[in-house]
Amino acid sequence: MARQQRGHWGEVEKAFVVWDLGSCPIPEGHDPLMVVGKIQMAVEKSGHVRRNGQISITAIGSKLTEIPGEDAMRRLSSFEISLKHAYCYTNDLDEWADANPPPSTIMIIDDLERIGWVASTLSDLEDAGYRILLAYPQRYLATTTPLLPRSFSKQWDWDALVFDEQEEITTTTSLVSSQGKYNDEYPWACEVCFVADKSFEDFTAHLKSVQHEYGEWDTFACKNGVDRTIRENLPLGRSPEDHLKKDKLGEEARRRCLDFHMHV
Repeated sequence: MARQQRGHWGEVEKAFVVWDLGSCPIPEGHDPLMVVGKIQMAVEKSGHVRRNGQISITAIGSKLTEIPGEDAMRRLSSFEISLKHAYCYTNDLDEWADANPPPSTIMIIDDLERIGWVASTLSDLEDAGYRILLAYPQRYLATTTPLLPRSFSKQWDWDALVFDEQEEITTTTSLVSSQGKYNDEYPWACEVCFVADKSFEDFTAHLKSVQHEYGEWDTFACKNGVDRTIRENLPLGRSPEDHLKKDKLGEEARRRCLDFHMHV
């Protein structure tokens, strides 16, 4: 990954944070914006993004309407946090790095095992001049088997970062929308369906739509070798609860889902 380094005294220092809400959730009873403030302070304390710097945060998850839920999603969106329904974020890292050359800072908040999946990308970015910060659940701190090929700039226990009550939350940086494939106009995106929305309402409506349900099923079918042309295979990969209640979409939506498949 060849990247041209550039940077001059006085330029705004920038950081990009990818936060997996499934593996590092907002603790119950905590204000989402308080957690965002903790993340912001951690980046500032790393010493790489100082006063008047800019931090972009993209929060991802595969069940956003459940974790963290619509109320928390709305709170995050009100604070310039981009939301994405996705299972991985390698492309997000590359896109942000392409738009923001080093020296810049990238922070990953996720399960350490999942961070290991993008370890080679992070290593390439660090070699190119980016500073890499990590936060992950405590259970990995005492692991005897290294899950990463190298030690990155700074690492935190996620719970310790969030529950640290020693200091009042004071930040000197600003939060800005992530710049990547969808730019600032599209802070809500679904990577499964290749959909980007300009409003929070459109995004949540998409996550509940037949199109999205088909996209999730199609992803399952591709990974598991399911024949997508057979109607009887449509329920495969769905939860027992969905089967018992005959799917929250109902039989009509099930038909529409199949029709959608036949026209793509």
